[in-house]
Amino acid sequence: MLKSKFIANILELLLDGDKEGIDVKLQLEYLSESDYEYTGSGVFIGFEHKIGIEKYKAHKSDLVLDGVKIKSTELESGADCILFFINGIINNLEIWSNSGNYPKKELSEYELTQE
Repeated sequence: MLKSKFIANILELLLDGDKEGIDVKLQLEYLSESDYEYTGSGVFIGFEHKIGIEKYKAHKSDLVLDGVKIKSTELESGADCILFFINGIINNLEIWSNSGNYPKKELSEYELTQE
């Protein structure tokens, strides 16, 4: 179970964009955040998987999904998101700031849009 509403909202929107994403959306029920690596210009979020997630593997083993933009008063010019899969399973999420400056904490106020 995902603990962060922010991360859950991003993943929901990323997986709502096309057929490949919609097909693997049930993986969300088997995910939890395992680690956050803040880089100054963004953050990498790793995930742990519960047993059973394999039933919902993507057909493409190295699937990459993007197309979600973040607007926030905590960011100078917004941020982008990209979701990486390994062996058809969600592996990590990368968020990076368009200005190159990202706070070393989760955003508290944000607006997400899908492109």
